[in-house]
Amino acid sequence: MKYIIGLSLLFCNFFCSAQEPSAEQVAHDKTLAAKGDTAAMYHLGMYYCYGAGVPQDFVKAKEWLQKAADKGEITAMLQLGSMYEDGKGIQKDPAKALALFRKAMQKGDAGAMNEIGIIYAEGIGVKKDMAVAVKNFKMAADHGSTEAMNSLALLYAKGDGIKKDIPAALKWLQKAADKGDVYAMADLGVFYRSPELGNDCVKALDWYMKAHDMGDSMALPPVGEICLEGKCDHADLKKVAGWMKQHANEGDGDACFFMAAFYAEQIGVERDYGKSIDMLTKDADIQIRKNAPENEAIEQLFSMYDAAPISDTNRETILKWLEVTADKTNDDGIMAGLGYIYTNKQNPTSDDYARAMKWSMRAADSGNPTGYYNVGYLYANGMGVKKDETKGFEWMMKAAEKGDKMAMQAVGDDYEKGTGVAVDHDKADEWHEKAKATPNP
Repeated sequence: MKYIIGLSLLFCNFFCSAQEPSAEQVAHDKTLAAKGDTAAMYHLGMYYCYGAGVPQDFVKAKEWLQKAADKGEITAMLQLGSMYEDGKGIQKDPAKALALFRKAMQKGDAGAMNEIGIIYAEGIGVKKDMAVAVKNFKMAADHGSTEAMNSLALLYAKGDGIKKDIPAALKWLQKAADKGDVYAMADLGVFYRSPELGNDCVKALDWYMKAHDMGDSMALPPVGEICLEGKCDHADLKKVAGWMKQHANEGDGDACFFMAAFYAEQIGVERDYGKSIDMLTKDADIQIRKNAPENEAIEQLFSMYDAAPISDTNRETILKWLEVTADKTNDDGIMAGLGYIYTNKQNPTSDDYARAMKWSMRAADSGNPTGYYNVGYLYANGMGVKKDETKGFEWMMKAAEKGDKMAMQAVGDDYEKGTGVAVDHDKADEWHEKAKATPNP
C-alpha cells in the first residue's frame, strides 16, 4: 500500500546529501566514536551498514548503531529498528524493531511514529490494528511527517480502518503538498481527475505539472492524457502545450511524444505535421539510447506514414529517418516495416521494389516473420524480382511457422489453389484454422 514508504527516504538523506566519506573522515569518526561521541558512533554504523568508505560489515554496523542508540541518538534507533524490521544483515526481529521505534517516538520523532503506524497497518510482527495505525499516523502527521500525511490521505480515501472522508483525504494531501511532498502533489492530480471530485482537469493538470517539476517523472504522462481527452479549455491547453514543449526541448522523451500528438491534433498549438514528426523522432532516439524494450514513437511514425494526411515531403522525412535508424541499430522490426512501406507504395518504381526486397531480406536474415512474409509476397507477385511462386511459398511458410497470422492464411490459400506447392486441401484447412486461432497482431 502507499503508506509503506518506510525509513528509506529518511536514510537516503544521510548519503544523498553528501559525498561518500573519505578515508580521513572515517578515521576521524573512529577517533571521536572511541571517545564517546554519539554522532560519530552513528556515522560509523551507517558507514558499515552501507559499505561507504569501509567494507560493508553488518556486525560492526549493529555494534556502533546500538552504542549510539543507547546514548539517545534517534537516527541510530531508527536505522537499527529498520534493520531488525527488514532483517537487513541481522536476524529479523519485529519486537526489537518496534521497541526501538517506540523509544524514538517517546523523544518526539515523527519518523518513528510513522513507522509504528506502518507496523500496525501491515501487521508486521503484531496483530494488525488499524485504529492504532491511524493514531500513530495522525501523531506523525501532526509532527510534520509528510509520509504520514500521505498515509492518512490514503486511508481516508479508501475508508480503510477509518470512515471514508474525501475532504479529509484532500486536506492531508494538501498539507503534504504544501510542505513540498511530490507524492502528495501527484496524488492530488489523481484526486482532482477522479469522478468523485467532478473531473476538475484544471486543478489536476496544475498538480501533475507541479509534481513533475519537483522530480516525479511519472506525473507527465497524465498531463498529456488529460489534454488528449479534450476536457480542457483552449487557454488551459495553450498553457500546458507551452510547458510540455519546454520539457520536450530539454530532452524529456514523454514530453516529446505528447508534443507530437499536440502538433498532429492541434492541441494548444497550430497543427504542424513536420513538427510532430520531429518530436516523434526525438522521442524515438531517446528510447533507443535507453535501450527501451518498446518504442511507441517508432510505431507512431509508421502509423503516421501510412494513415495521416501528411505531405509527400513529410513522408520522405519519415522514410529517411527510418532508414538511417535501421542501418544504425540493425532493428529488424524497422527493417521489416520499411520493406512493407516500399512494397505497398502508391505507383511504386523498380527502385522502390529493390528497396522493399533489401529491407525485407535484412529483416528475414534476423529471423523476423514479417520480413519472411514480405520476401514471400515479393517473389509470389514478381515485384522487383522474377516471379517465382515456389520461392514465394517457401518464404511464406517460414513466416507462418514463426506465427505470422497473414502468412498462415496465405499458406492455406496456396495449398488450396496449388500456388507454388501441390494442392492439398487438408493442409489448406489446417493452416486456415491456425490463422483463425491466431490473435490479430
